[in-house]
Amino acid sequence: MVGIMLLSSIILTSCEKNIDLKPSDSISNETAIQNLDDLDRATVGAYSNLQYQQAYYVNTIMADEARWGVDNLIRNYAGAYRWDFDSGNGDVTAAWGTMYNVVDRVNRALASAEGIAVAAPADVATKNRLRGELLAIRAMAHAELLRWFAPRYENDQLGVVIMLESSILGKPQRSTFGQVMAQVNADFAQADALIPSTFTDIFRITKPAVAALRARAALYAKDWANAITYANAAIAAKGTLATGTDYAAIWTDANTSENYFQLRRNANAGSVRTYWTDDNTDVFFSPSFKLIDTYNATTDVRYNAFIFRDGTVASSRESWKVNKYSGQSTTNRFNNIKVIRTSEMYLILAEANAELNQLVPGATSLNAIRRARITGYTDQVFASKEALIDAVMLERYKELAFEGHRFFDLRRRQLPVVRDDRDITVGAAVPKTLATTGRNYILPIPSGEKFANPEIQQNPGY
Repeated sequence: MVGIMLLSSIILTSCEKNIDLKPSDSISNETAIQNLDDLDRATVGAYSNLQYQQAYYVNTIMADEARWGVDNLIRNYAGAYRWDFDSGNGDVTAAWGTMYNVVDRVNRALASAEGIAVAAPADVATKNRLRGELLAIRAMAHAELLRWFAPRYENDQLGVVIMLESSILGKPQRSTFGQVMAQVNADFAQADALIPSTFTDIFRITKPAVAALRARAALYAKDWANAITYANAAIAAKGTLATGTDYAAIWTDANTSENYFQLRRNANAGSVRTYWTDDNTDVFFSPSFKLIDTYNATTDVRYNAFIFRDGTVASSRESWKVNKYSGQSTTNRFNNIKVIRTSEMYLILAEANAELNQLVPGATSLNAIRRARITGYTDQVFASKEALIDAVMLERYKELAFEGHRFFDLRRRQLPVVRDDRDITVGAAVPKTLATTGRNYILPIPSGEKFANPEIQQNPGY
């Protein structure tokens, strides 16, 4: 199965390069891991390749969170933004290569870990914890692949390839969504049993992070009861919602109180901010006016935390900017990647309870988010399941903007992407609506994968 990862990664960088069956940045064989220090380095290597920010980018430009910036004259992002792409478009297929690269690294490390002999109780505990982290990373990667490439989030629909061992020559078929989700749940369950509650490094997957990631997976599987169970478990471990300046400080990395799991980023790892605003101040993508209108600029802390109107630029330049990842300081323009946060757990609780017609606890969770973000907010009562779900979807749009959810959220609920008229005035032939029946509503399996494995099932329309 390594061939899947290799070819899909290659197609994103250079279609003309020869296939290297032994990439220099992967574990070449079992002898590379001989002790616990080696296993720890291999685990860190798996984390380092989790390019979760790809979800930030695709969800932002393919949904209704952003509009084409006035300054965007050079970036070739038009295909994804205009819903005009095929299976050779690297923007929309990037996760296939990177996530299978992660899974391959995990599988090699897990296989090698079996040969590490440990006797001291502390060493046994360390080995178990590292195995737990690796299993959690594998579960997360498979769940991410489902979000990107399953045509529908239903048990009988096509899922992705379940990869449990490293194999270069395999020609695997895609399992169903339900089968992949069963493997995801099995890996998370093992991880939860192996990772101790005393392990608290938020740059790695801890026990609370496992619960949070399980809640997200259950949401996509429409497993409402377990979504509630795992979200409650995550909140019990780390459930305080930040308010005011503490909340704003999350986005400069000065506060981590809501972060279950984040990925470290610095000058060597790339800046999220440059997806939207270049270092030379050119704005490629601005917050959509549709999104801006959802916030009260005076009472909602998210407005200034997420949105910036630059009054210093010329009228010919773009003045609206994404402020969510402006940098840790004026000199350090990098931000750590927030993979999963406390507020998402409250939103999952609200939606799952609504689906089970438990309107009071659902409203309680939703109102908690709003009270933490909006000064002077008065709790709202919802008369129906539908009204509460609509409110949750709006709040997810506001709270999780630019965090890698919106496009997948719309697909979860089979809703079209609808842009505001003001958000399609810049950029040639920008369409307003992507219908649920539109070809590009579903993302394709990359053409490089089909080349490597002609038997792999392509998604409808490609």
